[in-house]
Amino acid sequence: MARKVFRTWEDYFIPGTSVLRNKFTTPGNPYGEPDPDKLRVLEELRSGLRINELNEHPIEGNFDYAHMKAIHHYIFQDIYEWAGQERVAPLGTFMVKSGPDVVHYPLGDPSAPQMSYQYYPAGPALGQAANEQYRRLSKMDLLRGLDHETFVTELAEIWGELNVIHSFREGNTRTQFVFFSQLSEQAGWKLDPALFAPGTPGRDEFVAARFYSQATGSNQRLAAALRPAIVSLEQGRKLKPKTLITKSDLVAKIEQRGKEAAANHKKETKQTIRRHKIR
Repeated sequence: MARKVFRTWEDYFIPGTSVLRNKFTTPGNPYGEPDPDKLRVLEELRSGLRINELNEHPIEGNFDYAHMKAIHHYIFQDIYEWAGQERVAPLGTFMVKSGPDVVHYPLGDPSAPQMSYQYYPAGPALGQAANEQYRRLSKMDLLRGLDHETFVTELAEIWGELNVIHSFREGNTRTQFVFFSQLSEQAGWKLDPALFAPGTPGRDEFVAARFYSQATGSNQRLAAALRPAIVSLEQGRKLKPKTLITKSDLVAKIEQRGKEAAANHKKETKQTIRRHKIR
């Protein structure tokens, strides 16, 4: 099958759906897995495996745009054809994501209304803005030789700006964590990603802090979220290492998720039959 060329926003999706085209193809699904829940599980597990590999064997680079793209490609090479490529859409308009108002409401407030958070439009300006941040990083000697507070502040500034640029269609956060963890280590610091694991308060505050940066232009809240997760390398060595996901773990988890999905489907089918019988 010829490699797909991505030129528009719609090109990223399986035709007629809001599910991203992916590499989990079958004869009946030539554009990839169409079930968003199944795709989410497969993406989480495959990308997690690749991230663990990078934790063991980091990609060497100059901490520039090419380096960030190489990391993204490695993480998502099994999932998306456009892994490692700058997004090509939307052109001429901001990319928008919805999230709770974290500027005027406290985190987790159920009364907080949803608002739109904007990211750079695709096109030359996106690449130029990204390269400007990497040049800035280079001019600062990759943040080496800084005390803790200065390092955290400068890291948050660059991270916040690169997040608004949002170079990739999907997977920006995971790629950024790998990139900035590696950057921190070469600068003499350890970024503990465990504090930002999905479902933790640290993760919720990290997401809110990035939204806050986009809405206000200030990265101070992001710096505050990162501060407790950045320690000296000596302290970092004492941190409990994160358990790696092996290939056998990956297969087992996929099989388990498949059994759970099948069991749920069977249960829903029985419930549907009962409802029809009652009627």
